[in-house]
Amino acid sequence: MRRTKHFLPGHSLLRAALWPLCALAALMPLPGHAETPEWPCIQRKVVTLTAAQMWDGPDVEGLTGFQDDAEMGRLIRLLISRATPAEKASAALETWAGTQPETTRDEKLKLLFAGVLKSINEDRAAVISGIERFQRRQRELSQRIEAQGVTLGQLQAKNATDDKSRAELKAAEDRYKWDTRFFAERQDALPYACEIPVEIEQRAFQLARDIRGLMKD
Repeated sequence: MRRTKHFLPGHSLLRAALWPLCALAALMPLPGHAETPEWPCIQRKVVTLTAAQMWDGPDVEGLTGFQDDAEMGRLIRLLISRATPAEKASAALETWAGTQPETTRDEKLKLLFAGVLKSINEDRAAVISGIERFQRRQRELSQRIEAQGVTLGQLQAKNATDDKSRAELKAAEDRYKWDTRFFAERQDALPYACEIPVEIEQRAFQLARDIRGLMKD
C-alpha cells in the first residue's frame, strides 16, 4: 500500500500547493480521449462489441429466441460469468451442444451466440459505467483536495500560536492527509479496473470461436 506523505506539519506552503495540482493532472483525459473525458483508461473506450468483430457465421442481428429458452439462459450465464474458468465454460458448451439434435444444432448455436453477445455487452456496459462513476468521484475528490491545500496553506501562513488556531490547523492537516491517502489508494486500483472490460472482450472472442467451431456450416 502506498504511504502518502504529501503534506505533514512543517512542510512548506509550496509543497501543500503542488500536490493537489499533481492529483488533478493524474485525472486529466489521456491523449486521444478528448471525446470521452470521463474515461480514464489507457484502452480506448468501445461501448458495444459487435458480431462482425468476432463472428464469421450466420447473421444474429435481432435474434431474441434465447430469452424463451431457460436451459440456454442458464448456459449463457455460466459462459459469460467471470467466475467461470475458461476450461469449464468450454466443457459446458461442448456438453450442451452434444445434447442438441443434429438437425437443429447450428440454429441453436447461432441463437446461443446471439444471447452470449447480448449478455456480455450488458455486463461490459455495467463495468464501463462503474469505471466512469469512479473517475467522476476521483475528480470531485481531487477538487476537494485542491481546496483543502489552499486552506491549509492559509492556516500555515498565519503561524498559529493559540490553542484554538493550532487545533484548527491540526484538523485541516488530518483531513488533507486522509483525503490524499484515500485518493492515492483508489488511483492505484484504477489499472486493475481498466483491465476488466478487456478481459470481458477476450472472453467474448473466445466464446465466439468456441461456438462457431461446433457448427457444421
